[in-house]
Amino acid sequence: MTVRADLNIDGIMGGAGGGLYRNVTINGHGSVNGNIDCATFTSNGRSVVRGEVVASGQVDVNGLAVFEQDVEAGYMHVNGKAEVGGFLGAGRLRVDGHMKVGAGLSGESVEVNGYLGVKGSLEAESFRSCGSFRVDGLLNIGSLQAELYAGCQAKEIGGETIEVRKPSGNSPFGQWVRSLIFGGDHLIAETIEGDDIYLESTKAGVVRGKRVKLGPGCEIGVVEYSESYDQHPEAKVTDSRRIG
Repeated sequence: MTVRADLNIDGIMGGAGGGLYRNVTINGHGSVNGNIDCATFTSNGRSVVRGEVVASGQVDVNGLAVFEQDVEAGYMHVNGKAEVGGFLGAGRLRVDGHMKVGAGLSGESVEVNGYLGVKGSLEAESFRSCGSFRVDGLLNIGSLQAELYAGCQAKEIGGETIEVRKPSGNSPFGQWVRSLIFGGDHLIAETIEGDDIYLESTKAGVVRGKRVKLGPGCEIGVVEYSESYDQHPEAKVTDSRRIG
């Protein structure tokens, strides 16, 4: 059995090579040149990893962390700012701050309290956003709950249960989220498809589902439904039709 040691980088401009570790901790400003296979990874301050990261347990980012390649983690928590250059696979992901992923994301559950940007597609069993997100590809989820404190966008959204609401008032949390990104207070998508769909403040070309309900602030091209459809007087729809 291989005995894994801990890796601790402290101070200013500390560095180390990749390898097999138990717990990796970076305090201050540090870098790792190579791939990391570890139990936990914690970044407190500013860190750069020039390789892949595989963490069987938790990845914690407190401050700023740049992962230049793929990241795989049991649980990832971003409390600050993180960038993943490659693909991110995480059992659970929570973003309390600002995060960008360069080549797609897959996880069991994703929670966003701030901003999440994904180049590529995002796949998860559950996705909850109390902030802002942008997914350049398909947002494929079991359930989606989104509170639009700022603008959100996905090319396509597919899931079982989709619920999008616009919070009332102008809370300090909403002001903070809007400071992370620029512009918009709607969800924008080309296509939204699911079983149970409730939308507010949404702009979409096509909305397709079994049970569809549109709230205020919606601007939809075509609504297709198989069981039931309800439209708020303030929602704008070009065409609606029953299918199936």
